[in-house]
Amino acid sequence: MNYALNLAQEWGDNWLQPIQDRLNKAYPNLTQDELNNYNAIAQEAMKFGYNLVYSMVEQQGIHIDDVQWKIEYSSRFPWVDKQNLSHLFSTGKYYAWKDGIGGKNA
Repeated sequence: MNYALNLAQEWGDNWLQPIQDRLNKAYPNLTQDELNNYNAIAQEAMKFGYNLVYSMVEQQGIHIDDVQWKIEYSSRFPWVDKQNLSHLFSTGKYYAWKDGIGGKNA
């Protein structure tokens, strides 16, 4: 799952693209249904992470507490490793900043 989530977060040409083909190269024994399931879960985990950052930034400003975010995020996705947590949080904050979320606390 963490490998799938890592693929889902790739930048460049793969940004926000389905992961099935890339995942299949690393795990050729997975069925198409399994690949589709991993893609769906990874996309859900990624979007939830970004949305949680946005929500917290809207309430608290851009300098939100990453520990609080990790606790809330991990209550829904406890399987996500530290590397993916860090990537989700930093990317979510970047997009919140870029979109001007956070108001006068930015």
